[in-house]
Amino acid sequence: MDAERKARIADLAITAQPVWDESRDGGVLQVFLKEIGCHGVDAVMVTRQVVGCSLGEAKTMFITAACRADELAFHNAFMEGLERSQGDV
Repeated sequence: MDAERKARIADLAITAQPVWDESRDGGVLQVFLKEIGCHGVDAVMVTRQVVGCSLGEAKTMFITAACRADELAFHNAFMEGLERSQGDV
C-alpha cells in the first residue's frame, strides 16, 4: 500500500473513530463510511483500524452490513463468474 493511501485510511479512521466509540455497532460504522464515500478495501482497512479487529473480522463487518448489500451482490456475482470461467461450477 502506498504512502498516500495509508495516510488517507489513517485520516478516515480518525474521522470514523467517534462514530464507533459512540455506537459500538458495525452497521452504524459502515453507514457512516458509506456516507463519506469510503468503500471497498479502504472501508475494510478503516474498519480494522477503528474497531481494532482482524482483517477477517473487518471484512465480515463490511460485507454483512445492510448498507453494503450492493457490494455483497457484486462480490458474489463476480466470484460466481470467476468460478464458472475456471470450470469449478
